[in-house]
Amino acid sequence: MAQIKSIKKIYSDGRHNAFTDIEYWKGRYYVAFRNGNGHARPGPLEVQGKIIVIRSEDLMEWEVCARISTDGDDRDPALLHLGDELGVYFCTVLAADPKQTDVYEGGLGEKGTAIQSHMAFTSDGVSWSSPEPVHEFNHVFWQVERFGDDCYATSWGYAENEGTLKIVHSPDGHTWENVAAIQPGNFPNETGLWITPDRKMHLISRERTREMSVLSESDPPYTDWQSRDLNYTVHCPVFRPVGDELWVSGKTITAQFPSSVQIPAEPSPEKIASLARLDERLAKTPQDWHTAIWRLVGHQLEPILVLPSRGDCGYPGLLVEKDRVLMSFHSQHDVDEGPEPKPGECANEIYLAEIGV
Repeated sequence: MAQIKSIKKIYSDGRHNAFTDIEYWKGRYYVAFRNGNGHARPGPLEVQGKIIVIRSEDLMEWEVCARISTDGDDRDPALLHLGDELGVYFCTVLAADPKQTDVYEGGLGEKGTAIQSHMAFTSDGVSWSSPEPVHEFNHVFWQVERFGDDCYATSWGYAENEGTLKIVHSPDGHTWENVAAIQPGNFPNETGLWITPDRKMHLISRERTREMSVLSESDPPYTDWQSRDLNYTVHCPVFRPVGDELWVSGKTITAQFPSSVQIPAEPSPEKIASLARLDERLAKTPQDWHTAIWRLVGHQLEPILVLPSRGDCGYPGLLVEKDRVLMSFHSQHDVDEGPEPKPGECANEIYLAEIGV
């Protein structure tokens, strides 16, 4: 039976740290995330966010090994083990008009912005290549995975391409080509993927227009897709096989869990008051969103664990080892014990959960 063995805060600087992924490469653990002033804050694009990569040999002591930045708001990094190289893929919010740099009016999808995904690589974990564009303009790379000699990624359309989800393939993690374009549900964006031993590809897509997620499945060559609604809303989904099960993690609406599922206890009134001094949204109780893990059984999700999490939370990364699963995620449930944010910034912190299996 899965159980949470420990949860550690591994990065906190008073800024908004979010959107994580985790990988093990060349004897060290790597966690990537965005470091910005808020989840999606108005202001000049060039000050919005950059990608930070931290690493550790023992999961106790962590060091910053990369700060990767372009000319826009860099976000949603995904790490990929490529043998001799470690890759990081992320999207960058740009001003649609290069002459305008102060047009970011609140989040992805707003008028005046565009998207370019980027990739960067390292062979030693310290020296990283300069970010270079990857795939199509106005498409966002999401989950990027390697299966033997093949790499696959989900890429969702942005702005005028909104509503199109593409499956893309690469033999080396550098050069990518489209495999299929599908439209599961209504306006899919964040989409996790996994290929099971029977070679079937599974996708879970978040929808922008309603609070329900969609499961899509296809056999090779991944051009004929069957899609159906799931029984949970899953934002920021990510897949991993754990033993004979296929686990899914993401953020969901707490009220969707049945009464039999154990939800982490609410903080004390004193703790909530302390949190609310840093972000008034954290005063809300009971918490309406949590980060969770499910197993995919047929075409339904069965909850496994709900993790301590509050406010702006989720965006997990999963790493499966022999007898445990490591999960990176962000949350605000303990930001009052971290550095004070600067005026106008919103504190969020990076956590690592060890889950025994």
